[in-house]
Amino acid sequence: MVLMGTSVHNSLFDNMFYEILTEDISFDQKMEEIAKILPQILRYPDKASARILFGPYKSPGFKQGKYQISSSHISTNEEKGHVLCLELFYNNLSLKNNYTPFNSDEKQKLDFIAKILSIFIDKEVEVKKARHDYDFLLGSTNEIPYSLNSDGKIVYISPKIQEYGLRPEQMISRPFTDYVCLDDRDEWLNIFKKIKLVDILPIKAQMRIQNYNKELHWFQNHIDPTYDEMGNFLGSNGVLSEINMRKEAEIHSQEQSDAFRFLAKACNQFVDPFFEDIDLLIEPILEKIMGILDADSIFIYELNHSENNMHLTHYTCVPYLKGRCEMAMDKLNSLSTAQFSTIIEKFQKNEPYYVNSIEELPDSEKNLKGLLTILDLESAQIMPVHVENQLVGFIGVVSATKNKHWPSYSDDLLRILFDSIFNAKERGKTYMMLDNTMHLYRSLFDRSNDAIFIHSSGGTIIDANRSACKIIGCSHSDMLSMKIADLYPHESKYMAQSKSAIQKTLNEGSTRFESKMKHMNDSVIDVEISSSVLDKENSIMLSIVRDITERKRSELELESYRKHLEEIVDQRTSELQTANSWVSALYDNAPIGIGVLNKDLKLIDLNKGMAEITGISRENIVGKSLFSMCTEGSSKYLDNDLGPDILEKQFSTEFHWVCNKKHICIQFNSQPLGLKDSPQKVIFTAQDITRRKQAEIALKNYAGQLEKSNEMKDLFTDIMRHDLLNPANIVKGFIDILIKKEKEEKKIHFLSRIRDNTERLIDMIENTAYLSKLESTETLELQKMDLGQILTSCISEMSPLAENENMDIIHDLQQPYPLKANPIIKEVFINLLSNAIKYSPSESSIHVGVQENDSSFKIMIKDRGSGIADDDKPYIFNRFNRAQKGSIKGTGLGLAIVKRIVDLHGGSVGVEDNPEGQGSVFWVYIEKDPENNTNSGFG
Repeated sequence: MVLMGTSVHNSLFDNMFYEILTEDISFDQKMEEIAKILPQILRYPDKASARILFGPYKSPGFKQGKYQISSSHISTNEEKGHVLCLELFYNNLSLKNNYTPFNSDEKQKLDFIAKILSIFIDKEVEVKKARHDYDFLLGSTNEIPYSLNSDGKIVYISPKIQEYGLRPEQMISRPFTDYVCLDDRDEWLNIFKKIKLVDILPIKAQMRIQNYNKELHWFQNHIDPTYDEMGNFLGSNGVLSEINMRKEAEIHSQEQSDAFRFLAKACNQFVDPFFEDIDLLIEPILEKIMGILDADSIFIYELNHSENNMHLTHYTCVPYLKGRCEMAMDKLNSLSTAQFSTIIEKFQKNEPYYVNSIEELPDSEKNLKGLLTILDLESAQIMPVHVENQLVGFIGVVSATKNKHWPSYSDDLLRILFDSIFNAKERGKTYMMLDNTMHLYRSLFDRSNDAIFIHSSGGTIIDANRSACKIIGCSHSDMLSMKIADLYPHESKYMAQSKSAIQKTLNEGSTRFESKMKHMNDSVIDVEISSSVLDKENSIMLSIVRDITERKRSELELESYRKHLEEIVDQRTSELQTANSWVSALYDNAPIGIGVLNKDLKLIDLNKGMAEITGISRENIVGKSLFSMCTEGSSKYLDNDLGPDILEKQFSTEFHWVCNKKHICIQFNSQPLGLKDSPQKVIFTAQDITRRKQAEIALKNYAGQLEKSNEMKDLFTDIMRHDLLNPANIVKGFIDILIKKEKEEKKIHFLSRIRDNTERLIDMIENTAYLSKLESTETLELQKMDLGQILTSCISEMSPLAENENMDIIHDLQQPYPLKANPIIKEVFINLLSNAIKYSPSESSIHVGVQENDSSFKIMIKDRGSGIADDDKPYIFNRFNRAQKGSIKGTGLGLAIVKRIVDLHGGSVGVEDNPEGQGSVFWVYIEKDPENNTNSGFG
C-alpha cells in the first residue's frame, strides 16, 4: 500500500515514517518519534502538534506544541477496551474525529497512518502480554535468569532482581559489569573474556552484585555461552542464585574456627610452669581477642568473697579509650559487689549479662550506667566464670556502638579464655606452694640471682635455675637439651678452659675462674664461675655462674675515668701554671697601680705601676704603711677616708694625693680578701686620673660657654624676630602707600622691587626664627592623625593660589591613612605645594598621592616645572641653598624647615625627576601608626 500525497514534503514524511517503524528502538521511542513528525503532513505543520495515546483513553493535560505518548501495562485480563487514539491539535482546537479542516489527501493519509499504527500496536500488545506472562513466570522462581549480548550488555533480566534493590528496565542495554562489586569485576571480566574466545562448558562463579544504595548481595552465577552455526560468540545466558546466607555461614564458621584456633595456641603457652611472668602473655592475647570480637575494650575481674569486692586483674582497650580508663582507674580497679547486686545475682546463676545501650539500663544499674557513661560506651557482653560451682570472676567486652552485634561464639570464647588464664594463675600458685613446702632447695635454687647449673663431668646439663635460663636467654626445656660446652664461645681457648676447669674440680673438689659465655642472641657476657663436686661417685658437679659484665664494664669505665682524671689534672696544672704566668705578667705590667695590704694597712706587695705613680721603688715601700708614701696633708685625708671599714667591705673613692711634692688625683678602689685559713688582706688599685680630671674641668667650662652661646643665639633670634621684623613691616607698609600714590611707571617699578625684597627680608626673618626654634627642639609630642585629612586640608588652603595661576591640584586620597604625628607636619606639605605652584608654569597640573608600604607612607608631590639639576639635588634642603630659579621668590630656608620637621618625625625627604616628563617629584616618608593596619594605594 502506498501512502497518498504527491508533494516532496509528504514523500519525505513517508520515508521517515517507515524508517521509524523499522528502527531498532523500543515501542515507546517509536511512538515518540512518530508523534514528532505527524504535523509535517499538514498544510501548516509549524502550528500543529500531535499526541498518540496507547491504552484506555484518558485525556491528560496537554500543551500546544508538545507531544506525549502515554501507555498502560497490558495484562491477560484486560485485553478489551484498548484503542488507538490519534489526536491533532491546531490552534488549541482538538480535531479528534473531525477532519473538516483537512483536505482529502491529509484525511486519507491520516486514516492510513492510523490503520498502520493500529496493526503495529496490536502486535506490540501481543508482545507485551507474552513478556508479562514470561516475567510473571520467572518472577515466581528463586533464580534470576538474564541474557547478555556479545558486548556484555544486558538484553534481559528477570523482574526478580527488584527484590535486591535494582530496576530491570534501567538495567537493559547497560554493561553487566556496572552491577558487579568493584572487588569482583576483574574476575568477571576474565570469565567473560574466556567464554568469548573459547567454546567452553557452562561456568560457575561466586560474585557480589551491588544495588543503587551500594548494598552487596552474594550470588552463585551459572553462565552458559551461546554461539551461532559458524561458532561466532553471540552472548551468554545466565542464572543468578542468592547465596547470602551460605556465604555468611562460611565467613562466620571461618571466623569462629580462626578465633578458637588462636585461643588454643595461646592457651598452650600458659602450660609452661617456668614462664616467669604470665601477665606478659595475657595482654597481647587480650588485644587479639578484642580485635576478633571487634570490641573497644576487654577486661577481667576476679571476686574476693571475703572482702565482697571485685578486683580488676587485666584489661586492654583501643587507643582512644586509654586516657579515659586511666582517669577512671580509681573507680574501675576495685568494685564493691553491693553496688552491682542485680548483676552479681545473675552471675551466681551463671547467666551472662548484656547491654545494648546505656538508655536501656534500668535504674537499679545506675553504677554500671555511670561507668559506661564516663567511658562513653554503649554495648557490653559480660560472662561469669564458675570453678567448682563457685563464682570466681567475670570477663567482658564493651563497645561504643549501640546494639552491638556480638558473634554467636563470643560467649564460649570468653569463658574459655578466662578459664585458661585462671587455671594458669592457679597452677602457678600450686607450683609456688610445692616449692615452698616440698622442695625448699628448689626455691633457693630458682630464686638465686646467680645462674646455677647441675651437670655431669661429660658436660650434660641435668638441671638449671631460672637465672641460668635468663642469662643464656632460653627456656628451661631448651637448656636441658644443651651441654656445658654449648654455653661457651666457640674459640678454642674458652673450650680448653672449660675442660681444664672440669678436670680440676674433679681432682681438687672445687675451682674458681673467670671466663665468657654466649647468649642466644649471639652476644658474649663476662662471667665468674665457681664449680664444686656434688656426687663424686657419679661425677655430678654444681657450677655457680655470676654475670660480671656490668662489673667488668664498670672496672673498664673506672680505669678510663681514672686516666681521664689524671689527664684533666695534668691539663689543669698546666693551665694554672700558664694562667699564673699571665697573671704575674699582667700584675707587673699593668698601667695602673696594684697593691696588697695586711690587716694593719701595711703594704705586702705592689707592682711597677704603683712605684711609678708614687715615685718610690718597691724595695723602699714594702712593709710600710700606705700613708707613709704621702705627705702629711694627704695622709690625714687618707686616714679619714680609709678606716677599719676597708677590711670589711668594698671601697672606692677619689682624692688628691701629694707624694714627693707631686700633686696628683687618684682613683682608689679596694676589695677585702677573705681567704680561708689565711690572715685577712686587702687588694687595691690606684689609678692616676689627674689628666681625666683636668679634661672634665675643661669640658665643664666648655659646656658653660656653649650654654651661654645658645642663650646668645636665642637672644639674637628674638631680637631679629621682634626688633627687625617690626621696622621691615613698617618699610613694607610705607612702600605700599607710595606705590598706590605714584603715577610714574618707572618709579612704581623701583618701588615694587623694593617691596619684593622687603617681603623677602620679612620671610627670611620669620623662617630663620622658625628654623632656629626647630633646630633647638629635640622631640615632638605626637598624636593620632589621619594623613588623608592633613593632605586634603593643605590642598584646600593652596587651591586659591593655584587657581590664580590656572593650575589644577589633582589627588585621589583613599582614607584613612593613620599615623602618629605633630600638627606641625602640615607645614611640610604647605611648603612643598607652595614650591610646586611657584615653580610650575601656568595652566599645568600638580599631582598629590600616597603610597603605602609595610611600615610607612610615601607622600609624593609632582609638578611640571623646569626640574632640578642633579648637581643641586643634594643641597636644596640645606639652609640658604636654592636651585637657580630666575626671578622666583624665596629665602632658601623653606626646604630646610621641611627637612627638619620630617627628621623630628623620624622620616625622610628627597627629590627626583618626574618620570612622566618635565618637572620634579618631592617625596616624604612618614612612619605608620603601629597600632593600625590599612590598605591603600598611590592616587
